[in-house]
This record gives sequence, C-alpha cells and structure tokens, in this order.
Amino acid sequence: MRMWTALLAMAIVAILSGCLRKEILDDINIESAVGFDEAGKDKVRGTILIPVYKKGETANKTLTAVSTTAKDVMEELQYKTSEPLVSGSIETALYGERLARKGIFPFVDQLRRDASIGTRLYLAVVDGTAKHLLEGNYGRQGSGIYLSNLVRQNIEQRDLPKTNLHLFLKSYYADGKDPFLPYVRRAGEDVQVAGVALFRGDRVVDTLKRNDMFYFKIAMDSYSEGTHTIRLDNQNFVSIKNISTKRTISFSGPKTRPSIHIHIALEGVVREYKRGAFTFAVRRSVEKTFAQQIRSKTGALLRCFQEHQIDPVGLGEFAASHYRRFHYRDFYKHYDQLPIRVTADVTIRDSGIIE
Repeated sequence: MRMWTALLAMAIVAILSGCLRKEILDDINIESAVGFDEAGKDKVRGTILIPVYKKGETANKTLTAVSTTAKDVMEELQYKTSEPLVSGSIETALYGERLARKGIFPFVDQLRRDASIGTRLYLAVVDGTAKHLLEGNYGRQGSGIYLSNLVRQNIEQRDLPKTNLHLFLKSYYADGKDPFLPYVRRAGEDVQVAGVALFRGDRVVDTLKRNDMFYFKIAMDSYSEGTHTIRLDNQNFVSIKNISTKRTISFSGPKTRPSIHIHIALEGVVREYKRGAFTFAVRRSVEKTFAQQIRSKTGALLRCFQEHQIDPVGLGEFAASHYRRFHYRDFYKHYDQLPIRVTADVTIRDSGIIE
C-alpha cells in the first residue's frame, strides 16, 4: 500500500512539473536594468538593458519602445526580440528627471507587482534621460551590474543613505516620512552619483548636491564608514576617515507644535594633515570646527526640507512614537514653522601611528 502511495505521489509531481514553463539561459533575454523617460504628452519611453556574454567580457544591448503605460512598453519590447524577455535579474531601475518630477509611482508599482523581481533592487533618478545613460558601456561585467555596484558602494562606503525598492515603497506609503533616491548622471564613459533626489509623494521636488550628501546621511541614519575633508583656514585641510556617527532625536512641548532636538555624535580618525605636527591644540580645533560645520550644514538642510514641505528624515515617525494619540495631519500643519535645533559632538580617536 505504501509503495502504491509513493508511486502515485511521484506521478503527480512528474505531471505538475511538466506544466512548469522551462527557461533555458541560451533561449531567453535577461534584463539587467530598465529605464523610463517622458516621451511627449501621455507617452513614456522604456529602455531595457540586456547583457550579451562574450569571452572575457560582457557587452550591452539596449531596446527601446514608446507607449502610454509601463506595462504596454514591456509588451512592445517583446515584439523587438527573438527570445522572451525575462525580468527576474533586473539590478537597477532608472527614471529620467523630467518624468520623475511628474510622478514615478506607476512605474515603480509595475516592478513591485512582478513576483520575479526582488524588492532589494536599486532605483535612481537620472540627470537627463535614462535612455542616454543606459546606452553607455560601463565595466567588464556589464552595465547592469556596474550600476548596481555603483549605488551599493556609495551606500556602504560613501555618503548615500540606505535605499532600494523596498525602502522607497515603505517611505512612500508612510504617513511620517518622504522617500528619496540617488541622483545619477552620465559623465563621459562613466556614471557618477551626483546627489540625492528628494520626493514629495512620488514626485521629485528638489535635489541635493554631492557636497550636502554627508550631512544628509548623518541626519538620516548611522554612519560607519567614509571620508570627509574639512577646512581649518584658507590653505589648511584635514581629511578624516573611518567616520562613525550616532544620531538621537528628541521632542519637547505640545505634540502639535513640538520643539525638535537632533544630536549627532561623531568619531573619526585623521588620515591626512599637511601642516606640521597634529598637536592637541590642532585636534581640539578640528573637533570644534567639524562640530560647527555639522550644526550649520545639517540645520540648513532641515530648514530646506521644511520649506519644501518634505520630511525625508522621518521626523513625523519619530514624533508619532514619542506622543500618545498623535495625528500626522496636526504635526505637518505647522511643520514648516517647527523649531529644529541641531547639536554635535566630534571626537578624533586617532591621528596616525607616528603621533
């Protein structure tokens, strides 16, 4: 009896597995990146990037189509290839700035509804068009992997806060936080992170320059790596590496119009100083100057966010966890007038093995 049961189970598995769609790598086109741009009134241009594997390197092939919706664009692209397009390996999704200023949610929504696409893929806004950027050739592993590595490296080692499809959607749907994305541009034969695109809902309303990204990141989340250079006077600079930060946010006063205090504690190691010995007096000067810069630059960023009525830091979420019976509508009604105070403590842990 047990043998017949086992044989029946094996037969059912064999029949069901025969119903699955088989995809052989040589018989499909694997998308590694996708981009969307505005293409006139009620039209969108979609561009996909397909890696072409050759001996010793990976070439890149792009296909472009224009239609009214992201779904229709993908259908149009299927007519332009002799093998089926498979989206499960998309590394990066790009959005041209003109499209991003009108709203990108329909194109992000199309990605999240595809069960084959992971929520950890990176999104980015392009200075210019996504098509122009995707038509370049970057890196020996293919442009899709290059773009993904570019964003990941800037998150892990530089000044870009954590971001991906999952985090973008989380901020988009949150009542107390607004999303942001990397702002990238093509520079000759390379691509560079040029700043951060700030959203109100699904529309870009402002962009941060690269010089402001450090202060944005330390206000957003903890910082465990990276480098920052500060100026002590007109010709004297100090390079600080291995920076780590801890941010705390506190509230006081009524929940409808609270006073907000953001404190940033920073530790770092001096890696370059060219003006003689790094004495105790110089150390104190560096700590004082760096702390003052953090207070002024981070405070200016937060005031800019208030003027644009956006909250990428998520102050509304922190306030909701602090006050009982909190209402986001009451908080953001006076958001642009809320007093926000930034304080900072900077500690130089080390100045090198010589000193």
